[in-house]
Amino acid sequence: MMNSPFGKYPTIFRTVILLCIIYIFFECCRLLFQSEVTLLPQSKIQSEDPTITLDLQIKNRSSLYPISSYYRHATSVRNSSHPFISGDTIRAFADYIYDEIRQDDLKSVKYGDIIFIKGDKLSIFFDQTFSSIPQPFVLISHNSDVSVPLEHQQYLSNPKIIMWYASNPSHKNLEKLIPIPIGLANARWKQGNLDNINYALRNHRKSWSQRTSLFYVNFSPNSNRAHRDKAFHQATTIPQAQIIKDRISFQTYLEHIGNTKFVLSPPGNGLDCHRTWESLLMGAVPIVLTSELDPLFSKTRSVIVNSWSDTLSSQSTGVKDSRYTEQTCQKLGIPLLPNDKALELGEYM
Repeated sequence: MMNSPFGKYPTIFRTVILLCIIYIFFECCRLLFQSEVTLLPQSKIQSEDPTITLDLQIKNRSSLYPISSYYRHATSVRNSSHPFISGDTIRAFADYIYDEIRQDDLKSVKYGDIIFIKGDKLSIFFDQTFSSIPQPFVLISHNSDVSVPLEHQQYLSNPKIIMWYASNPSHKNLEKLIPIPIGLANARWKQGNLDNINYALRNHRKSWSQRTSLFYVNFSPNSNRAHRDKAFHQATTIPQAQIIKDRISFQTYLEHIGNTKFVLSPPGNGLDCHRTWESLLMGAVPIVLTSELDPLFSKTRSVIVNSWSDTLSSQSTGVKDSRYTEQTCQKLGIPLLPNDKALELGEYM
């Protein structure tokens, strides 16, 4: 008769091992089958607004879309940032990919499939591949500072494109063109490291009333002199502004914006920038310049201004005089969330 492999161990030890195995099994089942994403209630989506609004927060409950779908094309070197929005998060759940490292065969596209395209590959895509796609599809362009559609605007009237979701849109209020966030930096980059981001959320995101910094300024003017020089100059006129001129670590930067109320976020290499969404994630209010992204930012806890001088001269003075009260925020058009509720990055996609 074969001896049990646990025969030489005390009963209590065998029991502990068995319980550990059972626990690991059920944890795997929970993560694989119970973690879902949920759509926001239909009441939160205005019928006249074609923007698709998703809550990408993972919830352990039955839902419509398995979490595994958000990792469809994720790899160890090109991972998704789920539950946060990034270019690679969106890339990972697309049906087909057309970018710098992968060009899927699109001749098998079915109706309603999602094709993810790197923004600066659109010319090649439309010139060489578009005509071979057999069925209407949803186009998502991201992972690029290039504004779109620009010279490709005529394709919006093509019935083969059901909807075009684009980061850095070049036009506002075009039929079938929907702006989406640039979101966080991709997880493969240092500024998108999920361990650092999750640590900052747990430890450095303060409630509105506990924040000790009013205005935060931390950007390099070199990436967009036209806008950033003006924003930086105006910021220097505000005594309360916390201006960071030296390079700091990403972890320190997240700690800073978790302790500030307003973050200046002028355009960089592209129309949108990661700073805006990092600020929202850490509970700060980004101040952004009016642009083609207004339909997107108007849904967020942001301040949209016509010029940097307008905001930093009149509106910020009101903040100073009233000591950053709720009434001041309402005057600036900032919707304070009930009980300082955490703002989900994906809520406004």
